[in-house]
Amino acid sequence: MSFSHPANESISLASPSFPADMNGAQTAARMDVLFRGLLLAQLLGGAPDVEEDSENAEQQQGGSAGPSMPVPVAMQQPNLAGAPPMPTPQIFPQPAVQPGLSPCPSPSSGQPSFPPPSAPANPEPPRPPSPTPSDVAQGNLTWRVFTAPLYRRLGEALYDSPDSLPEPATGNVGYLKLDGYGARDTVECMCALTRFLCDHRWEAQGVDAFIAAQKPQPHWPAKLRDQSHGEHVKYAWMLMNGLLAVIGLKPYLEPAPPPTFAGVVARIYPALPSGVAQPARFWFTARELVEEDFIIQPTTNMLDHLKLAGNVVSVYVLATEQASLLMGYKRNKAAKAIGMTNLGNEILYSYGALVEGEFHENYRLPISLGIFKIDEERVRRGQYDDLTVVTGIIRMFHNDREADKQPQLLASRVLEIEDALRKRRHWYNRLRRDINKRKKTEPWMFWGAVLAVFFGVCTVIQTVTSVWSLVVSLGG
Repeated sequence: MSFSHPANESISLASPSFPADMNGAQTAARMDVLFRGLLLAQLLGGAPDVEEDSENAEQQQGGSAGPSMPVPVAMQQPNLAGAPPMPTPQIFPQPAVQPGLSPCPSPSSGQPSFPPPSAPANPEPPRPPSPTPSDVAQGNLTWRVFTAPLYRRLGEALYDSPDSLPEPATGNVGYLKLDGYGARDTVECMCALTRFLCDHRWEAQGVDAFIAAQKPQPHWPAKLRDQSHGEHVKYAWMLMNGLLAVIGLKPYLEPAPPPTFAGVVARIYPALPSGVAQPARFWFTARELVEEDFIIQPTTNMLDHLKLAGNVVSVYVLATEQASLLMGYKRNKAAKAIGMTNLGNEILYSYGALVEGEFHENYRLPISLGIFKIDEERVRRGQYDDLTVVTGIIRMFHNDREADKQPQLLASRVLEIEDALRKRRHWYNRLRRDINKRKKTEPWMFWGAVLAVFFGVCTVIQTVTSVWSLVVSLGG
């Protein structure tokens, strides 16, 4: 092994000692040059001879790894006082490097370099933890975080907008989650049902056809795998509940559900009998119904609006959320696909007639009847109160002169209420109703009036009898 000095002097390390005839000064100078050369070699990263020795050592070990790190050389510092024999340089072996994973590849070795692995450009966010039934029932933060991307996807599929999903639709997902159906599977099935309804005409929207198409899919609930066909049908109609943003399809599915999804519309809103004219508009008010002894029953089921049972009329409760749902119902793809797209507008038009004239009393009657739901906390949160929002929407629809306000879906219910009003306004029915009302509210006055009539009749009879007796006596 040899090193080159800047003064072009060559120093050989072939022998373990220097020649005997070398004097002390020359020996010290040469050792100083040797020491500087070794330091320079260490700083420059090693000499070619050392690399060759290292490669030979790795080849003897049977490795085929890439180029190794520079090998340090250990050498004792010479003593200038004497001239001890120089030791042979010791080479410390490096650990073997795995093939193809050279930590510091050399450009001259021809070994390809591998950059360190980097993170993907758009890593998928980790899935939030699955909520427990307690989280779902309480609607806490865990459930809201878990369902936020699911509701965004369902809103885009049903309304073409991720922020338009109404509360009844989200509540249906939570209800099915508590019933043992996964939220992800439920949302996927609701999106699939929306596409199915939009792609088929009314007569082709078969419930069995939809179930047969979805059973092989991975998102169809595993809970239904060993269940009867009736359970699959029941689940399909629960999905329809959420898409229509209603909570009461079940009463209209008895005793047996219709074979098509569009067939339920005829059960909820039956067509008018042949030869019966369709009503031109909504005209009766809530005050008229109350004065004729109808009972107005508030309901949270949109499908029961203006439904008459005896003398009870169901009226859909309005708040800010419900009014917004009705305004955007025409954008509901599922409702449009089965022929219910105009339901929201008809309910708002009917409200324009129900509360007509109540503005002068600040809508006291609708609030007392419970058909306006007022949330006092909205004002404290800095929002418009429910009364301002709801009445503003009703006036906007009521004052729209270009809109078609003729009842379509609600036509049969409007005619039924109008017929009941005409019957109750007949003089005999009104007299009997007033008598019964007076008997319940003022019994003393009622029985006093009965006695007065009785004694009045007795007096008339007595007078007639007396006059007749007088006539008979005079004639005799």
